Amino acid sequence: MSLRDDDLVSLLVSLTATGAAADTGSVLRAAAEAACRATRSRRGQAGLCDGEAASSEGWFDAQAGWQPGQRRWREDEGAPGRVCASATPLVCNDAPRAKDAITETAARPGAAHFVCVPLLGENGSSLGFLHVEDRSEPYEARDVRLLAHLAAFVAGRIHASTTGGGRVNELAAAQADVADRLQRKLLPDSPPRLPGLDVAFTYSSASAGVLSGGDFLDYYSRSPGVLAFAIGDVAGKGADAMATTFAAKYILRAAVHGGHLSWPVRPGEALQELRTALLEQPDFAASSERFITVLFGTLNVRRGILQLASAGHPTPFLVSRSGVERPTLLTEPAIGVELGAALEPYPEETVALDPGDLVVMFTDGLIELRSSRGDAFENHIAAVLASAHDRPAAEVVQRLESAAAGFAARPQRDDLAILCVRLAGSTAVD
Repeated sequence: MSLRDDDLVSLLVSLTATGAAADTGSVLRAAAEAACRATRSRRGQAGLCDGEAASSEGWFDAQAGWQPGQRRWREDEGAPGRVCASATPLVCNDAPRAKDAITETAARPGAAHFVCVPLLGENGSSLGFLHVEDRSEPYEARDVRLLAHLAAFVAGRIHASTTGGGRVNELAAAQADVADRLQRKLLPDSPPRLPGLDVAFTYSSASAGVLSGGDFLDYYSRSPGVLAFAIGDVAGKGADAMATTFAAKYILRAAVHGGHLSWPVRPGEALQELRTALLEQPDFAASSERFITVLFGTLNVRRGILQLASAGHPTPFLVSRSGVERPTLLTEPAIGVELGAALEPYPEETVALDPGDLVVMFTDGLIELRSSRGDAFENHIAAVLASAHDRPAAEVVQRLESAAAGFAARPQRDDLAILCVRLAGSTAVD
């Protein structure tokens, strides 16, 4: 395919508009038009990636011009979502026969041919995507190369329009500092110190300097003999996910310390209170896909009685003198999957602990790690904990964290939190 003279002039006009655009929206609109001119495609679209999903404000139609219309694709949805997640181009020349999610294309379902390429930042991560489709002949390798060069130019214009040139390092440092400060607010300053208990935790973010939201930990103690604790994980990343995480943490704090629940707290009642309050938040409207998993527990130190309730959260591991096991825990769906207030407290499981026994809890960022062979780390945790009975909680957390790092074939893509509670003192009956 070669460009006619009038096509070439039109393309140069579009490229000039892209280079002259002063804001990100104008850059993307001009880029979609330039991509269509360059490949003689009928439709084109350009958008951004926020770390959770790809989105755009509309598309360019060769006959009708710019067509506004917001769309959004998660990492596993459509060509834009997949390209932003993988940071690699995607070409399809037989979409009607394709059997997976790439057939849900950027401008409209059913386009016979399309190409989608990432807009790459300086560190190789995806800033967004550039997509063309709906031309009579299949796309070739030269089309992909041409779009990749255009995408590099567009990424540079986005970078220039959003950073103010030389202020990029200053702004990046400020954003990283804000993200770090907010993330630390979701974690305890240090483990609680209660007689007869040994507690340790760790947290690592999948995206340094990014408002990743996601995971939180908290502890509650209104008397020396009982510890209550929670570990949770909000689906998604970015400011919205972090806002939901903050809401969940402080709803539980208010319920436990504000007199809504009697002490010692019943884990099932705590989750019932959390669900009822969260579903009043805008993030949990019927049109939202937001949800949160939470594990809430209490441990009576003197009696060695552990009580657990779960809203869709991974079941913890119990390490005793006789071995490592995961208790049978009747779990309700994650909060937000089903709308409506909880009419009854969540079901609870009661477990008797002996001195030296440990409870090891975590978010799904740990169990979903994969080896080079595709094995899930979840299947190897019991072996890592096999000799952990009566070991210090901090040592167990460090052992698990090191094993996970050595197991994973790729850098973690999700936040990861681990909480370990060990019954250290002798038990006694009240």
